Parts: sequence; structure tokens; C-alpha cells
Amino acid sequence: MSAPAKKVLIVTYYWPPAGGPGVQRVLKFAKYLPEFGWQPLILTVKNGEYPAFDPTLEKEVPEAARVFRTAAIEPNFLYKKFTGMSSDESIPVAVLADKKLNWKKRLANSIRLNLFVPDAKIGWIPFAVKRGHRILEEEKPDVIFSSSPPPSVHLIARKLAKSGGLKWVADFRDPWTDIHYYEDYRRIGLARRIDHNLEYNVLRRADVVTCISRLDIELDFAQKIEGQRFVNIANGYDETDFTGIHSDGTPSDKFVLMHLGGVGSERNPINLFKAVRALLDQGRISPPDFELVFIGKVDEVILQTVEELGLAAVFTRIPYLPHREALQRTQTASAMLLLVTQSQKNLRILPGKTFEYMRTGKPILALGPEDGEVARILNDSNTGKMISYEKYDEIYDNVLRLYSQWRKAGSLQQNVDADIQSYSRQNLTAKLVNVFESIL
Repeated sequence: MSAPAKKVLIVTYYWPPAGGPGVQRVLKFAKYLPEFGWQPLILTVKNGEYPAFDPTLEKEVPEAARVFRTAAIEPNFLYKKFTGMSSDESIPVAVLADKKLNWKKRLANSIRLNLFVPDAKIGWIPFAVKRGHRILEEEKPDVIFSSSPPPSVHLIARKLAKSGGLKWVADFRDPWTDIHYYEDYRRIGLARRIDHNLEYNVLRRADVVTCISRLDIELDFAQKIEGQRFVNIANGYDETDFTGIHSDGTPSDKFVLMHLGGVGSERNPINLFKAVRALLDQGRISPPDFELVFIGKVDEVILQTVEELGLAAVFTRIPYLPHREALQRTQTASAMLLLVTQSQKNLRILPGKTFEYMRTGKPILALGPEDGEVARILNDSNTGKMISYEKYDEIYDNVLRLYSQWRKAGSLQQNVDADIQSYSRQNLTAKLVNVFESIL
């Protein structure tokens, strides 16, 4: 392969050995950029505070990539000490969305939201900007690309783009000031104004803004900045992640409804658990051939619900697994469970695992807004069914339907007409490259 002709400086906090959903998008872009003639230069943090670690992801970093790590000052050790967490315990990525926190954690979160603006990673900014200036001088990148959260990455990229006179693409995996977890916290007026001003200046200064969710563009960012160019580039699945991962073809002796990834209290599927309890009581399902499997960190509130409903015999919890190992486990699943955060703004939420679920070929049972972004994608691709959390009867009927189909056929197959090719990481990277080329 010939050497890439152009370079892009990628500013990202989450990078291997970080695990979890935050790292996947940027890592996959970097993996495929060299195929399109672009060399990725990664500006990231050294010894970051990550919700999970997955060293196996380092194998996916392409040879053409150059990675630059810098120090950072982070308040996480103070947060852990104040809230009683152990020093080696990871702070959940969605800690601000958790609605069942004790008073210490709620106070700590309020301090974070009002004193650390735009986020708790602001202590990385001076270190990253200083190193970034050296990268601009030595590597002479053609474009800068920053991906949030945390929004601090955009403040770093803005400074570097201005000083280097470079084009800049700001990427949003989640909203900024309009993110759902701000609903449950009061922010002082000054903090809110500063945050909104920072967001406005980033949106105005970036040459292009890319977003995972179409609704983030339509309902949020496009309302704030007229005339800005917004491009929807969703998350996706990487075909190479599924190489060698396949079922042995033998019918399963157990129906398994599986969820991948951490689950906070804001996604507690109470009606799903109640439906399973009712089906057990009615003898329509039984412990020997029915199982709920949750892979990843599960909030204590959810485990308590499982215990209160007496579901221990059909509930299996597996700790966080490396990404590829987790995908391998999906081959034992009959159907996949997707839980969208319960929030006033959850129409726009689009979990990254959605697309890997689609690629597994398993039918998807999703709980969340029926007119949201996930529902649209599942409906358009014929890969799953979205049901509102409060619709107990419909959840009950669909669990029973999937189970009955499995009992009859021994397995469940996804709709053969499912169209998911546009969500391959390779095709999504091509879309990002088109954005780069268009602004040069």
C-alpha cells in the first residue's frame, strides 16, 4: 500500500487501551482512513479516566497512524475520594444520567456541572494544545477532526485550527448543552451561559459539523447556527470484527435474550422483567430453556429489580468483556435487547451497539421512543421492533412471540431483506473522507 498522501489530526480523549462505546467511532475511522489516502495523527490523553479498558483494541490501530499522548490534570481522584469509590474503580461514562445516586454523588455531579465547564476534562486542554502546536509544525496535517464527548476536544481543535489556519470538522457523538442528563441538575446561570457560548463558538467556527443522529441536527444544532453545514454520519459495524464469528449451525437448547454493554438505572426495563415474571408464572416459559443475559456493568437498581421479581433463575450477568469476545457471545443469543435511555430527549439517542446488533443477524427487541432515531433505523432496515418502556402488554406479547418462534424453529433469523451495508465502518469512513475532500 502506498503512503497516504494527506494527513488528518484527530483530537480524541477516548483511544485504546480505552474500552467501551466512546472509543469505537474514532478508532474505526482511523483504521480505514489509510485505505482512502489519509494518514491519521492521533492527539489523545495519557492515562485517561476510562469507564473500561480493552487493550485488544490496540491491534486495530493502523500502521500508518501516529499517536501522540499528553498529560492531563483531572479531578477524578477527588470525586472518587469524596464519594467513597476505590481508586481503581472506573467512573461510569453515564454517571450524570444516573437517577439513583446518593447525596454525595449528586453533590459531586453538581459541582462538576457548575465549576468544570464544559466538562471535567478541561485540565487536558493546555497540555493538548501545546503538543498540538508541535504536531502542526512537524507533521503539517491538512485537516483537523475532533470527536466529542468530552466537548473539551473541540476547544482544543478550535485553538489549533485557528493558529494553523486549517480546516476543521467537529464531530458529535452526543449533543453538548442539550444532552439528556442535564435534565435532572440545576446549573447556575453563569455556568450555563459560558457553556452555551462555548458551544455556539465551536459550531460557528467549525467548517463542517458531523453528527451521529439526524435528530441531533434537526432538533438541536441546526436550530442554533443558521448556514452551517451539518452532515449525518451514523455509527456502524466493522465487518472485520465478525470475521471468524459464526454459529456452528446446531439449534440452541435455550432461548437467550442478550444485552451488550453497561446498563444504568435510567434504562431499567421494569416492564420487561415483569413480563418475564408473568410468563414464568403462567408456565409459558421455563428456566431450563429461557435466559436473560446482560454482558457489562449492570446498575445495582436493576439487579435489585431482578431479585425482587425472583428472576435469578433466568438472569445471567457477565462482567465487561473485550469487544471481540462480546461479539462472539452474541452467537449464543436468540435475540438482542436494546435499551434506550429514558429521558425527555431520548428521541435523538442512537447507541453505537445498534449497528453491531443489526450485523449479528439476530432480531432486535428495543425499548425506547417509538418515533425516535433508533426506531427509524430499525424500521427502515427491517432489523427489529421498538416498543415504549411503559407498554407492558406489547412487551409481553413480543417476548412471547420471539420465544414461540424459537421453540418452533430452534432459532430466529433476521429479515432477509435487511439493508445494512450503508452502516459498514468502511462506507462510513468513505463518507467522512468526502467531507474532508470537500473543504480542502
